[in-house]
Amino acid sequence: MRLNSGIRLLASEFRGKQVFAAGMNLIGAVDDLMIDVQSYTLTDLTMKLRKEAARKILGKTFMLGSARARVPVSAVDKVGDSIILRFSIDQLQEHIQKL
Repeated sequence: MRLNSGIRLLASEFRGKQVFAAGMNLIGAVDDLMIDVQSYTLTDLTMKLRKEAARKILGKTFMLGSARARVPVSAVDKVGDSIILRFSIDQLQEHIQKL
């Protein structure tokens, strides 16, 4: 994952950041971070998906509450005021795991 302009962020600053698929399709917002405590590396972002995105990515036709998913940091293209993924909303089925 690369940060724009060498920006450093606190983990708490990720929460609530909007997440966009390539093509600037809003898919949700960061809920939490997953860290491998043995290697001290950030591995995944967990997020709450918007209903429209969840239907398209996870194939859900009916949901109660928010759908949550995780995306590996290798899928992240840019981090700034929002997070932009490398993949289009159609490609994300292969990269996102439902929580």
